Amino acid sequence: MTGASSGIGQAVAQTMAKNGYNVYGTSRRANYETVENDGAPYVMVPMTLEDDTSIADAVKYVLGQQGQIDVLVNAAGSGIAGAIEETTADEAQSQFNVCFFGVINVLNHVLPAMREQQSGMVINIGSMAACFPIAFQAMYSAVKSALFMLTLTLRMEVKPFGIKCCTVEPGDTKTGFTEKRAFSKKSAQTAYRQPMERALYEMIRSEYSAPGPEKCAELILKVTQMKNPPARVSVGFGYKALYVLSRLTSWRFKERILRAIYLRKDPPADAVWTYEKQFKEN
Repeated sequence: MTGASSGIGQAVAQTMAKNGYNVYGTSRRANYETVENDGAPYVMVPMTLEDDTSIADAVKYVLGQQGQIDVLVNAAGSGIAGAIEETTADEAQSQFNVCFFGVINVLNHVLPAMREQQSGMVINIGSMAACFPIAFQAMYSAVKSALFMLTLTLRMEVKPFGIKCCTVEPGDTKTGFTEKRAFSKKSAQTAYRQPMERALYEMIRSEYSAPGPEKCAELILKVTQMKNPPARVSVGFGYKALYVLSRLTSWRFKERILRAIYLRKDPPADAVWTYEKQFKEN
């Protein structure tokens, strides 16, 4: 499991360990230490998603300990905010390196083992941002859309080998992801200040008031137990309803709704996030 040191990945590691799975989480700073939560231990293995050697070593370690890998959860994530005009290709690349190319790097090493054992499941953590793009979060929406398309294609390719694939798509979730969100360098002197402040405030406000990652972790556990999981699963009834609605409406209509939610209102005086708070030290 990638990204197991915090957020959704950590919650999934804890939930699966409590339910009897032999869990191996990964993070950059791990050192093969055993982590125990409520009497449910799991092992943290060092892995850097941009480093092919570290991925190979981590997969080799898990196979040496267990002999096979039954479930791979790609939960590592990052986010960069900013106007498209003010985001460089290198900054966009950093978003894709973790959330897309990192997934491919891990699959390159895990899928051969799953093919050999003729079984396995790959669960990619997507986002409702793949269905509902938010202004000034274009790179995040783009990478999650790409990840979903990758999952759809992967399902067809690996089905003959008994391998199943699913994308689990959370909506707003209260995790440390909010504080770790990066901004493009040009955002500090943006030409889009008012609309960016409106969109980011509404999104961050929603994240802070959202449920924690436990519900998402429980759903992922349920997916691992499905005989034939769907291509995508949304977290929570409200988001399932939104996804169904999105399939029944035009993009013109969806754009109007998204603009009304994220681009119409200025933050209140006591807002949890404003442009000034974000960039006052710069």
